[in-house]
Amino acid sequence: MNKAGLKTIYIEDLDDFEPSCEDARILIRAHGEPPETFKKLDRMPVKVIDSACPVVVKSQNLADKYHREGYQVAIIGKHGHPEMIGIVGHTNKEAVIVQYDEDVKKLERGKPTLVMSQTTISLDKFNEMTRKIEDWVGEIIVRNTICKSVINRGENLNKFARQVDVLLVVGGHKSSNTQMLHDACKTINPRSYHVATPEEIELSWFNSSDRVGITGSASTPLWLLEEFVETLERWIETRLASKSGHPTNHPLI
Repeated sequence: MNKAGLKTIYIEDLDDFEPSCEDARILIRAHGEPPETFKKLDRMPVKVIDSACPVVVKSQNLADKYHREGYQVAIIGKHGHPEMIGIVGHTNKEAVIVQYDEDVKKLERGKPTLVMSQTTISLDKFNEMTRKIEDWVGEIIVRNTICKSVINRGENLNKFARQVDVLLVVGGHKSSNTQMLHDACKTINPRSYHVATPEEIELSWFNSSDRVGITGSASTPLWLLEEFVETLERWIETRLASKSGHPTNHPLI
């Protein structure tokens, strides 16, 4: 990003940010931002490009609507996740994030409650915590706001991970979505590895007859997966041929 002339700005540093040129642009990432971020940007001489995922924006609007109607909002997801920070911000920071069992008890019993989710959590996690919230609070309104592509991915993950000998999960090491996907894959296939670039691959992971699968989380762009496949195919052809002493046909899925 730095080589491309881009600079990462964290919300806590926004007050001290000074644009380096007259036509500076601020790109909002897919996770979205709370309203306070846009209020700060409105006071700055910058052009804002909002690239928040439409599914995330829909979740933000849903939380805002029910909060305004007097409901307490419970969001099943991960504490500190950027998407969660944005959604909570649309409830005047009053929504309750439910990641652990003890979070459920932060909710007021008997109060009208909306239960929704981070867009990238597993359906099993959502259903499990929803039942616990209902047992604690009483009557609830449930809105499954998990991204449909994530749900579809979960349904196919078990079969896919078992089809291959080695599974590479592509995505940033700071991406909680990719970390969760890697954890899920590893429970099914112990030879699952979280990699951000082809340079991180280790030859010791492979045998010459292995079938290799490649996947990415919801935050991994398709172009990166395609680039990774092309690079990995060249890497496998040269490195494994060198290791075994003869050419090898090493299928990728």
